[in-house]
Amino acid sequence: MLDHNRVLLTYASRKEEEFYGFGEQFSYTSFKGKKVPIFVREQGIGRGDQPITALLNSPLSVFGEFAGGDHFTTYASVPQYITTDNRCLFLETSEYASFDLKQPDRVIVRLNSNTMIGRIVDGESMLELITEYTLYSGRMNVLPDWISEGAVAGMQGGASKVRDVVKRLQDHDTPLAAVWLQDWCGKRIQQTGNGSSFKRLWWNWESDDGLYPHWKDFVQEMLNQEKGPVRVLSYVNPFLANVEHKEGAHRNLFLEAQNKGYLVKDPSRPSECKTLIISSGPDFEAGLLDITYPEARIWFKQVLKEQVWGTGVSGMMTDFGEYLPYSSEKASLHSGIAPEVYHNRYPEDWASLHHEVVTELGLQNEAVNFYRAAYTRSPAYINLMWAGDQNVTWDQNDGIKSAVIGMLSGGFSGFSITHSDIGGYTTLNGLLPGLNITRSKDLLHRWMELAAFTAVFRTHEGIIPESNAQFYDSEDSYVQFAHMAKLFKSLSPYRKHLIREANEKGWPLMRHLVLYYPNDPTVRDLTYQQFLLGSALLVAPTLSPSATFVKVYFPQEHTKGIFWRHIWTGKYYPADGKYVAVDTPYGLPAAFVKEPREDDGLLNTLLEFSSDHYNHHQINQQSGN
Repeated sequence: MLDHNRVLLTYASRKEEEFYGFGEQFSYTSFKGKKVPIFVREQGIGRGDQPITALLNSPLSVFGEFAGGDHFTTYASVPQYITTDNRCLFLETSEYASFDLKQPDRVIVRLNSNTMIGRIVDGESMLELITEYTLYSGRMNVLPDWISEGAVAGMQGGASKVRDVVKRLQDHDTPLAAVWLQDWCGKRIQQTGNGSSFKRLWWNWESDDGLYPHWKDFVQEMLNQEKGPVRVLSYVNPFLANVEHKEGAHRNLFLEAQNKGYLVKDPSRPSECKTLIISSGPDFEAGLLDITYPEARIWFKQVLKEQVWGTGVSGMMTDFGEYLPYSSEKASLHSGIAPEVYHNRYPEDWASLHHEVVTELGLQNEAVNFYRAAYTRSPAYINLMWAGDQNVTWDQNDGIKSAVIGMLSGGFSGFSITHSDIGGYTTLNGLLPGLNITRSKDLLHRWMELAAFTAVFRTHEGIIPESNAQFYDSEDSYVQFAHMAKLFKSLSPYRKHLIREANEKGWPLMRHLVLYYPNDPTVRDLTYQQFLLGSALLVAPTLSPSATFVKVYFPQEHTKGIFWRHIWTGKYYPADGKYVAVDTPYGLPAAFVKEPREDDGLLNTLLEFSSDHYNHHQINQQSGN
């Protein structure tokens, strides 16, 4: 046989067969008629929403080539699918692949390798196929109970600001599980032109003496709050930035790693120093840890143990993992493995490194690390995903709607425990002519309502905090935040059950309705409009600006006498395959409990909370308050 470097596999499909999965996808949940590339990368800014995508993909962009992305760019792409015909296939390989579903009668799988290895999974239902598939991929670890008991308030600005905001949250009787302080390592202002700047971080994993002068004591102070412990979450990624010009730096991890040969090399560099330099926008460069080098892993694990976990934090955002160049001409690794083979596996090893640290420290039952980049076998090493960097918009491809799509699609591929940044992240204010994207209060409040029905309730200020509405900048936002955090907490017994189920069966917490109604054509077409939390709670979030109602579809049940009970009013809606308009004023998101009940009483606390709040709300309206 002649040498070859690509393998094609073609097989038949019914035109009615719908395909779901392929990892965390942000524009579509069903892929019949599309060609899906399998490549882990930065998802882009816009991803097809215009005009932002065209501007970010243009020569005017300060972020580099193809920064806008497209409908298929994602941090967590997986060569796996599940269909409505109860078929599941996945590849065990890691090279670039694509699944061509454009023709209605066939599937064409292309792999950039001379050998294709994969498996076909058998099952009686789509849920059973997820269970069988996750025997291979691994199943996500159980989240500790504490993170289901309240909000994770994300903020930046230093110890004094954090103390003030925590006090205000406590004054509003907000259930508060933790604060997430990504600027623990120092604030780095990135100038982007046109007078615009981003608030970034110093990638040198030690506490910043300016913002947090006594970081370890501050972490303990939060844990010793009179109204209950407030845990602290921090931030790390696999990059190391040169901090020779950072005031007050104690170590320069970039120089240490470079001198020891622990960074990925760039064979094309003409200089003696071959360190690969990654750009993250204007004047923002860093080296990338070579985690194929055993000594580099040991060194970085010790950095994490001493400088991050040693300060008493309860977890962190473990960011990035998708930036290894996909070319042997641009990157070389200590192990000798080709980047074309290792690129998609880098996030798996990034997660396994942290899993080893947490396990070696004996913190596996207490720690929470959350990831955005992932590949096939990442679930075995993690207990929380997040949907990455959405724009602070209502858009379908890169806004609040895309966050829902991403969380639901990931559930078909083993990413069962996930959440998103409340309010979104990417903010553009004056970066390009005519382009102004900032977070409104309306969006922030509706994203809070969505987050109450996800695995974790966590806010993000965004990349330009001062341009965005924040939960702490108005009284009504504090009130909405406290109310939604209480709603989130009321779901704790049910959510904990679902988290255990995710670990035991691989089933996602947030479920596309097609898992239960695979032959319903209306259900097959759903993307962001509604989802199930477990099997007993139907949620239809409000995802459009200034909206006061949503249209909810109640699928036809085979068994008579099935209803969906509105958690606020107690009204029953029959499962009759029809749409119904449901009012959604702020603070009353559309959610319905299945009747007759099948949740073993785990939703009692939700129903008690929602009934009490609604009755109080009605009394206040009648009295004019």
